[in-house]
Amino acid sequence: MDEIRYTLVGSGTCIPDAERGPAAHHFLCGDLSVLCDLGSGTLRRMDGIGIPFGEIDVVAVTHRHQDHVADLLPLLFALRHTPGLDRRLPLTLVGYEGLRSDLEGLARVYGDWVLEPGFPLAVVEAVDTPVELEREHGAVEIEARSVVHTPEAVGYRLTLRAGGRDVVAAYTGDTEECPQAVDLARDADLLIAECSVADGMRVPGHLAPRAVGRIASEAAVSQLVVTHFYPSVLSLGWAEVDRRIREAYVGPLEMGGDGLEMEL
Repeated sequence: MDEIRYTLVGSGTCIPDAERGPAAHHFLCGDLSVLCDLGSGTLRRMDGIGIPFGEIDVVAVTHRHQDHVADLLPLLFALRHTPGLDRRLPLTLVGYEGLRSDLEGLARVYGDWVLEPGFPLAVVEAVDTPVELEREHGAVEIEARSVVHTPEAVGYRLTLRAGGRDVVAAYTGDTEECPQAVDLARDADLLIAECSVADGMRVPGHLAPRAVGRIASEAAVSQLVVTHFYPSVLSLGWAEVDRRIREAYVGPLEMGGDGLEMEL
């Protein structure tokens, strides 16, 4: 019950890919279960990996794009209606500015259950973070910080506590190279960074391998996982992606794939 574990649930994007689901990242911190982003198909991917959706304590959403948020309503619906699942524990939703108004709009379309799912539901927007949650064997502090993508987009800095240890994990969500991304990742034990496009194909709001390496190096992170791959970066091959990142960053590096697990 004292372990701190990271699982990459979805390493892909909005482009359908049998090998890679859209963005989703899971942290187990003692007896706390935390999910950062949940693009379409996340619940199915979690089931295949063995992460119980009924035990999720916190969901943190970075922005409105469907490859990051599409399974939020399916999660709430499944928690409410799965036969034999009698949810009593509270669920905390952490998100970008405007998340509550988005949920209120969805409730007008789908029904009051969106905000009244039959168990305690707390909605915390970025301006009200950091927020801390604690269970018997674990605690997590989650801070949202603005990044450069869509106007509402945030990344998350998580301090995970279990077994007398503190581990800091930073998750960029979607962002381009910017001082905010460096500050988000500063001195983190683990940085999970999007690495969407090939160098030379600059897309506003996204990172290429060399930019990821510069951010990880400047922030002095202890370990790096790259994820959220579009075809242009996948076509480079892992060896070339690794080489470009390591032009600036020399620490431990994992090329993310669905199902990757790391003990932290």
